Amino acid sequence: METNNSPFYERLSFSEAFVGARALRLTDIIGKQGDDFFREAGLVAPSRAISTILFIDHNGPSSLVEIAKALEEQHQLTAQRTTLLEDLLLVTREPDPNDQRRKTFHLTDRGLREASLIEERCREAIEVFNNLNNELGFDLSEALEIGQKALAQRSLLERHGAMSR
Repeated sequence: METNNSPFYERLSFSEAFVGARALRLTDIIGKQGDDFFREAGLVAPSRAISTILFIDHNGPSSLVEIAKALEEQHQLTAQRTTLLEDLLLVTREPDPNDQRRKTFHLTDRGLREASLIEERCREAIEVFNNLNNELGFDLSEALEIGQKALAQRSLLERHGAMSR
């Protein structure tokens, strides 16, 4: 079996069809390098969990459902991230005084300090991504947003159906 530094699908004559796989690889690269970028600034939260910290910081104590809805992610993923943030002592889970069945997540003092550092580092990340955008010759974030909106408006299946008419 032949191995090289690229995934199998890139060697196929129809490799351009693997946009989703490439997007996942880009997500993984940005996540890994984002972790390094934030860790270098003394942060402990993984880059993929910083939006959770910032949401709680900006909105106050929040339930799992509120966080997942605001971040447009599955509840299971939000639960994994909040559990990780609890393990890192950045958030606590407490009963809602108005509804004992409902639990809300609160930033600890350490979490509040982390949120402040995250915001500072995110401002620095803008410059980093601006440099990347200049190198690419286009705005990566904007291109991703345009692609997401276009597919939300008309699915791949609808686009295929329009081709076969």
